[in-house]
Amino acid sequence: MSKKQINTKVLSGFVELLPEQQFIFDCIKSRVELSYAKAGYVAIDTPVIEKSEVLFAKAGGDTEKQVYRFTKGDNDLSLRFDLTVPFARYVSEHYNDLVFPFKRYHIAKVYRGERAQKGRYREFYQADIDIVSEDSLSVMYDVDIISTLAKTIENLSNLCSLGNFKMKISNRKIWDGFFEEFSISGEQKASIMNIIDKKAKITAEVFDTELSERVKNPNVEKLIKELFELEFIPNVGVSIPEKYHSDFAFINDNEKMKQGIRELEVVMKSLETISKDRFVIDLSIVRGLDYYTGTVFETFLENYPEFGSVSSGGRYENLCDNYTDKKICGVGGSIGLSRLFIPLIESGAISENNISKSMIDVLVLPQGENCYFRAFEIKNKILNETIYKTSIIYENKKFKKLMEYANKVGAKYVVIIGEDEVANNTVSVKNMITGEQQTVSINDALEIIKEKV
Repeated sequence: MSKKQINTKVLSGFVELLPEQQFIFDCIKSRVELSYAKAGYVAIDTPVIEKSEVLFAKAGGDTEKQVYRFTKGDNDLSLRFDLTVPFARYVSEHYNDLVFPFKRYHIAKVYRGERAQKGRYREFYQADIDIVSEDSLSVMYDVDIISTLAKTIENLSNLCSLGNFKMKISNRKIWDGFFEEFSISGEQKASIMNIIDKKAKITAEVFDTELSERVKNPNVEKLIKELFELEFIPNVGVSIPEKYHSDFAFINDNEKMKQGIRELEVVMKSLETISKDRFVIDLSIVRGLDYYTGTVFETFLENYPEFGSVSSGGRYENLCDNYTDKKICGVGGSIGLSRLFIPLIESGAISENNISKSMIDVLVLPQGENCYFRAFEIKNKILNETIYKTSIIYENKKFKKLMEYANKVGAKYVVIIGEDEVANNTVSVKNMITGEQQTVSINDALEIIKEKV
C-alpha cells in the first residue's frame, strides 16, 4: 500500500517564488534599501514574534482581529502585523543607546490574517522608514518621509515602467478637531473614521448609507460630506465655498482643526518644490491604524489601481507611551513590496545593485526655521545630482549640539545653511575629516563634495 502524500501547496495568501522571480524581487528590495540609506536612514531588525501585550497596546479596530496569535507555554504571543509598533518597543528598549533624531529603515515580512486576494497577502514584505525624536519633531520631518518615499517609488517606477503615481495627503487633527466639536468619541468616532477610510473603495450610495447609520445626526452627516469639498491652498490655508461659510464658522475657534490645516499647508508647500501635481490633498485619507495623530498619506499607481495603496504612513505623537514614560514622537511610512511585486515582475529583468554600507555622506544643517525651506531644496539638489547618502535635521539646538550629532552619525560633510547663506544664495561646507570650512555657491559645494567623498 502506497504512502499517502502530503499536499505541498503553500497556504492561501502566502508567496513562494521560483529562483528567477526571487532574483528580481531581491533586486527590487536592494533598490529600495539603497534609496533609504542614501536619504540618511539606517537599518534595524526586530523579532517576527512579539508578546501580544506589546502589539495590542497600540493595535485596535480591525487590526486586532487580523493578528496571528498563539500561546507557547505560559506566553501569549503574536506575529507582528506591521513594523511600526515593534519599532516603538525597540526605541523604548534601546532609548539610551540611540542618537535622536533617529532615522531608521526596516525591510521585513509581516503577517495579517485578512482575506487573501490579488495584491493582498497574509505574509508580505514591508519596507519602512521612520524618524523619531524626544519631546517634539518638526513637521518638516513629515516632508522628509513623504519625499523619500516618493523618490524611492519614482526610482522603481523608472526602473520597471510602473507609470505615474499620486500621493494623497491629509491630517488627522482636522478630523479629531471636527469630532471634538460635536462631542463624538470612542467607538462611534472609530466607526465613522472606518467608513471615511473606505470612501474611495465603495460606491457613493454605500458610503452615504453607512455614514448615516454611524453618525445618527443629519447635521453632522451633512458637514462631513461638505468637509470633503473644502479646498486647501498652499500659502492661503483652507478655502470654504461661500455656501458653506456659516456651516464652518466654528473652524476659527477650533484649535486642533486650525493646527491640522497649518501642518497640511507646510507639508504641501514644501512638496510643491518637488512636484506640483504628484502630491494632492484628500481628506478621505485617515489610515485605519489608531496610532496616527497628524499627517497621513497613501500612494496609488495610476496604471495599477487594483493594487490599492502601495505606500502609506503618517505622524504619531504617542506611540511609545505604553512602553516608556519618555515623550517620544515620530513619523513614518512604508512601501508594500509584495503588493508591488506583480507589476514589477511583469516589467522584465532588473539588474542587481550594490549597497553602500556607510550611514551618511552629507548632512544638511538649517540654522533655524527661517532656513528650512531653502535647506530642503538644497538637500534634494544634492540627492538628485550625486550618488551620496544625504540627510537633513530640523532642530532648534545650539550649533555645537548639531555638530555633535553630525559626528555621531559619521557624516563626511556638513552643509550649513543660515540666514546669511539664504540671503546670499550660498552654503557653508565643512569637511568633517579635515575641519576645513568654505562658504561657496551650491554648485561649487557639489563639486567639492563629489571630489572628496
